Amino acid sequence: MKKMTKKMLALLMVLTLAIAMLTACGGKTDDDDKNNDEQTPAEDTNDQKDTDETPDPTPTEEPAMDLGGMDITIGDWWTSAEPAEPKNQQEEDTLAYRNSIQEKYNFTMKQVAISDWGGMQELTTTSIMAGDPAADIILLQPDWTAQPLANGLLYDLATLEYFDFTQSKWNQNTIEMMTYGDSIYGMSTGKSEPRGGLFWNKRLFEEAGLDPDLPYDLQASGDWTWDEFEEICVKLTRDTNSDGTIDTYAMVSFSVDMLKAIATSNGAKFIGKDENGKFYNAAKDPEFLEAAQWGVGLIEAGYEMPKIDEAANWDWFIPAFHDAKVAMQFAEQYKVGTWADMTDDWGFVLPPKPSKDDPYRVYFFDNIVVMPSTHDAETAKKLSFAYNLWTNPTPGYEDETDAWKEGYYPNFRDERAVDETLVLMFDPETEVINDYISFVYGTDTGPDFYWDVYGLAQTPAEKIEELSNKWESLINDANK
Repeated sequence: MKKMTKKMLALLMVLTLAIAMLTACGGKTDDDDKNNDEQTPAEDTNDQKDTDETPDPTPTEEPAMDLGGMDITIGDWWTSAEPAEPKNQQEEDTLAYRNSIQEKYNFTMKQVAISDWGGMQELTTTSIMAGDPAADIILLQPDWTAQPLANGLLYDLATLEYFDFTQSKWNQNTIEMMTYGDSIYGMSTGKSEPRGGLFWNKRLFEEAGLDPDLPYDLQASGDWTWDEFEEICVKLTRDTNSDGTIDTYAMVSFSVDMLKAIATSNGAKFIGKDENGKFYNAAKDPEFLEAAQWGVGLIEAGYEMPKIDEAANWDWFIPAFHDAKVAMQFAEQYKVGTWADMTDDWGFVLPPKPSKDDPYRVYFFDNIVVMPSTHDAETAKKLSFAYNLWTNPTPGYEDETDAWKEGYYPNFRDERAVDETLVLMFDPETEVINDYISFVYGTDTGPDFYWDVYGLAQTPAEKIEELSNKWESLINDANK
């Protein structure tokens, strides 16, 4: 009311002054009418300053930009050339929003596969080096960025005015990984894809005298620790018919999934990046050796099912869990599709942590969006303008913070996997461990470490010493 009163007074004063001026000057010209018509609301600024109230912020619009019919391709290795029909209202609204910005700013944009998975890395590198990128904007796995980075083939996104990487839509894990000094060479939006965790068979827990939801309850209370995990392993490794042979083992996993999850839980990684943006061998840190030795200890204790049939496929451990030969398996979240037709119910939790006082820790492995360095400055500017709009939240859905859950619920057997485990994975209090192994070209964690250690062919300490000598020159090359 106070604000409106002052405005009314101000308007009366202006009108009185205008009448006086017209009377004195004998009227106004056509040019005066034109000038008055072109006045903007900015002329009300002084009136607003006279009030005690802060004016409501007005929504900012993107500046006028005509991209001249620019045809933009975002290249990946999985998107069909024929876009899928929207499956729900939000997808319909997103499509409508993207159509509107293309019409308003005069451009077209599509995301489409430019190669299959096996050829994506080579196509990206060779096409950019030839000066004819396979797409204007390209999605890559993190380990596919090492060579393009080393050869100067990626555009410095930090130089582009339309990218504000402090905005909440940008994935800060990716921004951190792709930042070198003041330069940023890759980006992604939205939440990271959930990765390493532990699946368990609820029926086998019950048969061993354990609550089928015990891992959920321990995780929720903060007691999901290495010690608790070992106690559970003891109870799940059983000779059910007393013939002296183990019939059901506590677990079996892919060596990489198991040892990586355990290392992450202890805050360990293969390659780190210091404050100067330089890579270093983090496998020499005590946390790495401690985690590796604990993981090997589980195998040596007999909790891990051995490979009985030497003629079996390399991934024999997958049907071992699927067919209830083992009760638990360390694996990445995407394995939910593999367990879709399991007879038994199953759950999913984070890897156990070393102690109750430790935080839960996770790792992520997100696809990275890059721009070829061959773009000239004007083209890169236009691309950044368009992609920034393309990745904005769909109007009307900006505040739906839990909307992501809807896509995960159908994949799990219970809601606790989403409402508790996945929520923890995205919780800011959950520590994210970024391993930069993907950015040191020539390293291979399987043959360099995991396989021999998991198979008990060499101790963790022996393999750490061996890979340290092997990786020294590779790390030095990456730092150049």
